[in-house]
Amino acid sequence: VAAAFTYAGIYGGRTFPLGPGQDYLWAEAFAAEVVFTFVLCYTVLCVAVSNATKSPVLFGLVIGACVTVGGNAVGAVSGGSLNPAVSFGIATSDLMGGGGLLSALVYTLAELVGAGLASGLFFVTHAVDKAKSEGDALKQEQA
Repeated sequence: VAAAFTYAGIYGGRTFPLGPGQDYLWAEAFAAEVVFTFVLCYTVLCVAVSNATKSPVLFGLVIGACVTVGGNAVGAVSGGSLNPAVSFGIATSDLMGGGGLLSALVYTLAELVGAGLASGLFFVTHAVDKAKSEGDALKQEQA
């Protein structure tokens, strides 16, 4: 939110609305946010969280590249928010220009759906992490 108001301050109070790009519908923006939030969240889980696939050296580059690709791929469709904090920041600053927060709620729903799908797929594809953590917990109980 602070960054959004800083933007508005730099540009003389001008803001921009959170919503679909020109010639795109809300459904298309929703789908774009779901898909690329899924990609971003799954990538973070794989390269920064999973003990089996984490990349301690390259995780920042991989995540940054994912954000860049997502922004370029769907920026014209949805703005490429991919994060509820960004969505609410943009929508909050647009309150100065007469906007509302409903768009942030819609975007947040899409982003939560994408994150939930990523989490579900991660648990299916990275069962080794779950098994290892359960085995570690069992060892601690026995000790």
